[in-house]
Amino acid sequence: MTAGLLLDGRLVATPGVTVIPPASHGGPAWNRLHPGDFTTRMLPVSAIVLHTTGGHWPQPVMPGAGKPGHARQILEMWSGADRGGGDKVHSAAQCVVDFDGTVYCAADFLRDAAFHAQLINGRALGIEMCTLPNGSIYEATLEATAALVALLTWSGAPGAGLLAIPAQMPRGPYRNQPLRRLETPAGVQSDGRGVVGVIGHRDQTGRRGRGDPGDALSQRLAALGFEGVDYDGGEDLELGRARQARLNELDAKAGNTFRPLVVDGIVGPASLSTARRLGFARWRDVS
Repeated sequence: MTAGLLLDGRLVATPGVTVIPPASHGGPAWNRLHPGDFTTRMLPVSAIVLHTTGGHWPQPVMPGAGKPGHARQILEMWSGADRGGGDKVHSAAQCVVDFDGTVYCAADFLRDAAFHAQLINGRALGIEMCTLPNGSIYEATLEATAALVALLTWSGAPGAGLLAIPAQMPRGPYRNQPLRRLETPAGVQSDGRGVVGVIGHRDQTGRRGRGDPGDALSQRLAALGFEGVDYDGGEDLELGRARQARLNELDAKAGNTFRPLVVDGIVGPASLSTARRLGFARWRDVS
């Protein structure tokens, strides 16, 4: 079996992170999503949404690794089976991180939009971290998830940047409410247009609480150099516009004026590829 993440139909290696591919690409038969748990992705991925299986708070961190097997339970629960009362509840995420830090990639990150974060599913990738019934999470789960997110985003880590997403996230501490650009105080959600980066499920909807995904992972991402920004205050857009303008300026000085960036503050593939071409490994380093 060749390990790796499934990105646009091909397996991609993830140095330092153990990833089990979907059943369709050599993984175990249960490592798959039920057809009712996802749809064909029609929009580019612009956000990573982090989850915990229980969503409970508080969230004690358990040292080391736990016994694997919970990821399988979660994936089999997402089979679309009857949950009682005759109704079939469909929900899922593209990958699950087990108690021992093993990552199970159950779907194509770029082709499959799993049902995990309501109206932003079409733009988002879901990562589910396994937790114990009391809300505890293992260190191995946190470390593997942090390393995975660093590889997926433009974090500056070796081999990073598998997706066109900057290594930015909501600035802490958590304010017990979702980002107002994703859900208004009246509970009205948006499709996430213009919100790029790494967020928690709790940042997307008020229907979840502090434990989804908790604070421990954001602390680890901050230690890896992820940039905290104030989305509600529009800081991400302000920084984005300034950096896009700076990249255009640097390109103009180099005589590359054929295709300047649109200065709208929304960081996408064009902004990140231009930053890389000009020698920047992280979005936050463009100044």
